[in-house]
Amino acid sequence: MKKIFVIVLACLLSDLLFSQEVATPSIDPLIDVHGYYGFVVAHHKSMQHLTNSHFTGVEVCFALQSTGKHLWEQLYKYPQKGMGVFYSPLGGSKMLGNVVAVYPYLNFNLTHGRRINLYFRFACGLGYLTKRFDAATNYKNIAIGSHVNAFLQIRYEMRWLVSKRLSLMAGIEMSHLSNGAFKTPNLGINIPTVNVGLSYKLHKEPVVLIKKEVPVYDRKWQYTVMGHFGASELYPANGKKYMAYILTGYFMKPLGIKRNIGAAVDVFYDNAISEVMRRNDEMVHNKFETIKAGVSFVYEMNFSHLSFIAQIGSYLIAKDKSDGYIFDRVAFNYTFSKHYVVQLGLKTHLTTADMVEVGFGYRF
Repeated sequence: MKKIFVIVLACLLSDLLFSQEVATPSIDPLIDVHGYYGFVVAHHKSMQHLTNSHFTGVEVCFALQSTGKHLWEQLYKYPQKGMGVFYSPLGGSKMLGNVVAVYPYLNFNLTHGRRINLYFRFACGLGYLTKRFDAATNYKNIAIGSHVNAFLQIRYEMRWLVSKRLSLMAGIEMSHLSNGAFKTPNLGINIPTVNVGLSYKLHKEPVVLIKKEVPVYDRKWQYTVMGHFGASELYPANGKKYMAYILTGYFMKPLGIKRNIGAAVDVFYDNAISEVMRRNDEMVHNKFETIKAGVSFVYEMNFSHLSFIAQIGSYLIAKDKSDGYIFDRVAFNYTFSKHYVVQLGLKTHLTTADMVEVGFGYRF
């Protein structure tokens, strides 16, 4: 009897362990395939000649369903983390050529239905255009001056779970290609599209989501001092690179573990401003006259060591007014050793890119 009990117990334990192993895989991979239909937006009148037709595209993605292994995954409702590859002939335009983009992304779940759900995706990576501006052979391409560009994508998407593994997808999105004025011309390429696709889960059973106790966050103000540098070109194309140096002070108030809000004070010293003022027949007695200073509102989303920064502000001191009074910045921060911060960002004047910035700072 004792032997029978031991055998039955061993069988139950092995079955339980086996069931847990199948039902709760350490990862939950998905493969997504999308078909696209869209066009290039002529957001400047001078771009209307670049393409005059709609076109198709294709995207292949490999994604993992987050499980809450990291606290930020739980706080953001367990988003999908993926890597995508996008290709489009851009309507066969002889001036723009084809585009291939590779990018990581996060797909946030906006609803929690049994079969139908809505998602919001944000992606940021690199895109390669086979055609760029060339003064001799492609002078009509006034949109992009470089082959390699930053690729940004936002998408709203609906997914319908038709079986345990297969989902149907449909969505709308906007993709953007730009080099941040590092190489002119740089009007950028905006591509609105609609898409449909299929998503297939490699594991049949769903993962078990981890729920951790959310720790009490530090409500104290955070102060960061950061120095940035960047480079940009002025028109006409293939001109000189102008270096810029920026000093920024961030004053941030945590609203929780997920997000902070606050303000920033920026001081800009851009060598390109002297040249702009000279072209506008404005006198520059010394380079200190070209310094700009401004204040901005800051919103920060935290993903553990990585965070996303969005700023919009106004110049308070600016002798050169050719760019207007409004500036903004989007950036990614990476914090290590609690106090040291590295930032990669893009500064713009509303829809016009100013420069790509690299920053290093210290958080008190």
